[in-house]
Amino acid sequence: MQLMKLSRTRKPRKLLLVDPYPRESPYHLGASERKAIWFPKLSLPAIAAYTPEHWEIEIQDEAVREIDLDYPADMVGISVMSCYAPRAYELAAEFRKRGVPVVLGGVHPTYCADEALQHCDAIVTGEAEESWPRLVEDFEAGRMQRHYKMEQFPPLDNYKPPRVDLLSEDAYMTRQCTFTTRGCHFDCEFCSVSPFNGKSTRRRPVAEVVAEIQRVKGWVCEELVGRIGRSSMLEALKIAAKIRFGIEDGSIFAFVDDLHNSNRAYCRELWAALKPLNIKWGCQSTLFLGDDAEMVKLAAESGCVSVFVGMESIFEESLGETHKPFNKVKKFEEEIKMFHDHGIMVNPGIVFGFDNDDESVFERTVEFLIKNHCELAYFNVLTPLPGTPLHARYEAAGRIFDRNWANYDGKHVTFHPTRMTPEQLQEGFYWAQHTFYSLPNILKRISNTSQRIIPRFQMNWEFRRVINRACPKGGLSPVAAVIKTLQAKLPSVEMENPIPNALLAFKKVSGQVDQFLSIKARKHEKLTALLVDLEGALDRINAAELKTRLADAASKAKLDIIVNFEHVRHATPQAIATLMDGEFFKRAAPSVRVRYRKITDAFASALEGASFHGVDLLAEDLQDA
Repeated sequence: MQLMKLSRTRKPRKLLLVDPYPRESPYHLGASERKAIWFPKLSLPAIAAYTPEHWEIEIQDEAVREIDLDYPADMVGISVMSCYAPRAYELAAEFRKRGVPVVLGGVHPTYCADEALQHCDAIVTGEAEESWPRLVEDFEAGRMQRHYKMEQFPPLDNYKPPRVDLLSEDAYMTRQCTFTTRGCHFDCEFCSVSPFNGKSTRRRPVAEVVAEIQRVKGWVCEELVGRIGRSSMLEALKIAAKIRFGIEDGSIFAFVDDLHNSNRAYCRELWAALKPLNIKWGCQSTLFLGDDAEMVKLAAESGCVSVFVGMESIFEESLGETHKPFNKVKKFEEEIKMFHDHGIMVNPGIVFGFDNDDESVFERTVEFLIKNHCELAYFNVLTPLPGTPLHARYEAAGRIFDRNWANYDGKHVTFHPTRMTPEQLQEGFYWAQHTFYSLPNILKRISNTSQRIIPRFQMNWEFRRVINRACPKGGLSPVAAVIKTLQAKLPSVEMENPIPNALLAFKKVSGQVDQFLSIKARKHEKLTALLVDLEGALDRINAAELKTRLADAASKAKLDIIVNFEHVRHATPQAIATLMDGEFFKRAAPSVRVRYRKITDAFASALEGASFHGVDLLAEDLQDA
């Protein structure tokens, strides 16, 4: 009783929680764009939930409205992502000028604590559910410290539901946002999730998640009924139509977990519990969930209509480079189809700029996504975010040239790529955005389904509007077209008396002769040259075609070409003889060289007594070239 009395007599306090977003940014969303493609982050609603009840709380999202710098707050809390750090510091300075204490929290202050402390009165680092109440208690007692650190990852049992009721109404695609898990047991080099939230997953009890969904669903329905009741007949009909077609806030739940399907048994329990709720929902998932037809079926039956998948790249080498070998490129088409077969929209996250990427990555990626009817795609430039292994690696190598945090938004090149220039990476990113979201390609991609066709088209249309406003047209270099043209799979039909590759003799290679020659081309990492890898069987006919393609590529790209024979399994003597015509290349592309690597080691018997006049043989390893 005494505690209740003390609680009632406490002085009322006002807390302003701010989500910064530079309003001058060309990517700043208009109202229709925001309602189609934008949903709020849960960090500030979570902080609000863990603030004592005697505080009056307001959340202001700069993506929605201008920040009220004269709001009569006792304290201001600002959530800071790296790309919004400069804007957060500006806002903090304005509030402090007015005598209001400012606290910064989030990913950026966690990894750049010394920098953040220069712009505020205190910082909260790591997950804040346990440290934030300590800060508030100290603030009220007049002893607020400068730095509040997470002592351990907060448990998710009896988690206080985020205060999404404090978010602006009619401003987002949905405010029905919640989460089921935190942390990620994967270790992707460019990602800050596992460093920030832990390298194992914590899960909320299913019953608590379901209770929260029911509660949120209830107040959103009441709010919609109230809006309809206050509106004119025409406006009420518009709201009802939007609800019917799934384009009104309240029509879909968003699970904002970074890895929603981290545990199969948990997902089975959760998705079974969602079935009776009759909701539609979307989440972030691994693409390889599509390997399990039973799980995808269960997700769809429980209301899943959309998955964001971290595809990142359609090239195995890039996935291996970023520690994501669990994504199997050869399975991508089947996995996407599995989701589509159950009416689930697939939205891949794509990253350009890996060390393996050259100028051909943009066109090949966009073509793949269109071919497989991916309804949306989120393109990003690889970004060395502070706190990630990628940032540490690039920093040590001296590859980072841009220190302006505002450009760490996945839309600007901040480092030196390996196989192209920063300008080529930036231009290719712009080109991919415009090409994927061109009107003909939008229609191609969404014509594969009749489910939720209106919201899917609307999302594409609003993405297109943003890109047309924010992104220059971009373009691809001539080398990109050359590399694409070189890629081929040529039949091998004249394989009498094939000679096996001596380099592969010690490996367990099937004695069966391949029926194709695979040609893969990419920019060399160190040399100003194209590297052409051959694999399969080489006969006279495809050797002649290869020779023509090489000469054409050398002429157009104005780059040396290195042809690697290390993985050619079989070759006929006639094929080798066809490629020994070095004068052919000198006539076709006199200013560049076509060089052969490992051909003598692989097919020495076929080269005995052969003339090498005009042929440039590269005996050493490419690392030493």
